[in-house]
Amino acid sequence: MFVLIILTSLLLSTSSILIKQINKYNGSKNPVSTKGLDLTISTIYDEPFLFEISCLENRTQRIGYIQDLINELQLRMGFEYKYVIVPDGNYGAPIGNDTWNGMVGEVYHGKADMAFADLTINAMRSEVVDFTVPFMRIDYGMIFKKPTVKFGIVAYLMPFSKKVWFTILGSLILVSITLYFFGLFCSSSNNQLENIGCCFYFSFACLFAQGPETYPKSLASRTATVSWWFFSLAILTIYTSSLTSMRTVNRATLPLRTIEDLLDYPDFHFAIEPGQAAELTFQTSTYEPFQRMYQDMISRDTGFYLMQEGMDRARSRNDFAFIVESPYIEYELTIAPCDLEVIFSTTSPKTGVGYGIAFPKGSPLTEVFSTKILELIEDGTIATIHRRWFVTRSQCSEKKKFAENVEVIVFKDIQGLFFTFGIGIVVAFVIFLVASVFKVAKTKYNMQNCKNRQLNY
Repeated sequence: MFVLIILTSLLLSTSSILIKQINKYNGSKNPVSTKGLDLTISTIYDEPFLFEISCLENRTQRIGYIQDLINELQLRMGFEYKYVIVPDGNYGAPIGNDTWNGMVGEVYHGKADMAFADLTINAMRSEVVDFTVPFMRIDYGMIFKKPTVKFGIVAYLMPFSKKVWFTILGSLILVSITLYFFGLFCSSSNNQLENIGCCFYFSFACLFAQGPETYPKSLASRTATVSWWFFSLAILTIYTSSLTSMRTVNRATLPLRTIEDLLDYPDFHFAIEPGQAAELTFQTSTYEPFQRMYQDMISRDTGFYLMQEGMDRARSRNDFAFIVESPYIEYELTIAPCDLEVIFSTTSPKTGVGYGIAFPKGSPLTEVFSTKILELIEDGTIATIHRRWFVTRSQCSEKKKFAENVEVIVFKDIQGLFFTFGIGIVVAFVIFLVASVFKVAKTKYNMQNCKNRQLNY
């Protein structure tokens, strides 16, 4: 009995220890509670993500994309917070041996619990801080002023290419000669267009939708004329609509498709914001065109501008592009006078790069905030916030956000029209040949009848 009591005591003791270990293990797997936490957030003012507006009684209010997002997170997680605006105004870059500036430096050196702003996730920063999953995906692009078409003395020739104009002239000469040729073989009652000058005037008047005084009467001439009328009507309609569009829109498109194309235009300058993620991307890139672009920027005084300075320069010059992250481009395109164009890089697509919240290395809050961000993405909350700041506040219509194309109409675009006209001329000649053969046969028949009558007499 005594032995049984001892064994029972040992079993209960062992079970108690196991239960404590299991509870301890389970406790380590449970997410950290953020309710009641008082967090210090390092951030930066940068419209539209976070900025201040004046309210009544000389009070200010913080608004922006980040403010809306932090409000949603606070509502779901129950923490308290206070902002600390980063003193040096930087996002975060290494400045020495184990030293960082900006918001990353604030977190890395223990001056803030987290950094919450439009802070780009990259490999260098990830070595010293932990990032949540991105709450916004980004790309790099360049923004520049929409180029305009310069109208000269002969601007009325712009709708068509030179080849099209010469082909129209050739068609005019062809139909004039055709009508003159047909007129030579007409009877005296149908000789209104026997003069080459009259034929040319007739064709020219039809091209400008004017009614001439005389018209051909033979079937072949009328077939050629109908073909020319159709051709002239189509050409005049296309020309008028294209010229009207050019004069109304007055826009051109540069032959640029990616950021790298800037290297092909020495007179077109470009710049980035110093000390930010874009500079780190170009500085550390192994992509040869980006390396050449970075060397070009550091070799001149106009290679680096702060955000607002770069945007203002892009709006004021026709030979300058500012390379920046896509959210800023997207926001800038919504601001009147809607005169900016954008081109993105094909070498840095949206495949993981984005803005995230930075925490100290090993912080359990990283996973907690990542989970909540994923929830906000899945239930559409972040999409709603994005629309609020990048779509509904826009001062530009969707049509005005992008440069209008002024494309010269080339021969390939309207070659079917010329082929239709050519078919009409061919049909006219076929009719002329048939009529001529019939006329010759009728003449021979009449002559034979005359001879037979003379023989009878």
